[in-house]
Amino acid sequence: MKSIRVLTVVSLGLLAGFLASPLKADNFNKETIVKIDSPMNVSGTVLLPGRYVFELAYTQTAQDVVYIRDAGDFHLVATILGDAAYRPTPYRKSTWTFYPTAPGQVTTLKTWFFSGDNNGVQFRDENPLAPVVAKAPTASTGAVGGMK
Repeated sequence: MKSIRVLTVVSLGLLAGFLASPLKADNFNKETIVKIDSPMNVSGTVLLPGRYVFELAYTQTAQDVVYIRDAGDFHLVATILGDAAYRPTPYRKSTWTFYPTAPGQVTTLKTWFFSGDNNGVQFRDENPLAPVVAKAPTASTGAVGGMK
């Protein structure tokens, strides 16, 4: 009788362990809160100084989708499509690397690695100040935006 109780308690403990393991939201979506002291460019989106939450969206593609939210009210600021990045040695803390920038330019985020992971996200070096050039419609064809 005593062995049945022990077996029941051990079984319930194992079942609770299996059910609780997917509930670790911080490790699953790699949620990271960051405080930015100066403007930062992330793939063409400039983040003003403040606190932001970076998190990965779960996708089954080779590319990583990163949600950036305002840490105060969790308002979605940007959805960024990044590429997979790899480093041979994981570090204890989340790490960030930046593209080289000229003095006076906005710092541009290059990679983000979550603490303890070899895999991370590489962001594109897109200039947020680059003008968008579109062809003007021509009067002779009546095309809009250069499209015929």
